[in-house]
Amino acid sequence: MRSQFLSQIHLLRTSRKNLFVLAITSSALAFSATCAAQKQAQPELPYTAVHDPQFLPASSANFLHDPDRVIGITAGPVAKAYPAAILSQHGLVEDQSPSGPIAVTW
Repeated sequence: MRSQFLSQIHLLRTSRKNLFVLAITSSALAFSATCAAQKQAQPELPYTAVHDPQFLPASSANFLHDPDRVIGITAGPVAKAYPAAILSQHGLVEDQSPSGPIAVTW
């Protein structure tokens, strides 16, 4: 009877050790996965903002096609279109509207 009791105590201690090792290993794996999921910040892309862009009449914009996206603004009699393809290369356009300065981003 005593040997059976000692055997059960040994099994319980072994189980506790295994459980502790499992808990520590799981915590380490979770921490490792969290660190891997948090990527290092990438260096900023070399975008160059456009200041006071030049515009041309819509009839002369032969580089634009019907499916191309633009961000358009109208302020009073002034209408301007900022092509998304150009905005994606520069990131920011600083321009003037009749009511004051504006910033257009993509």
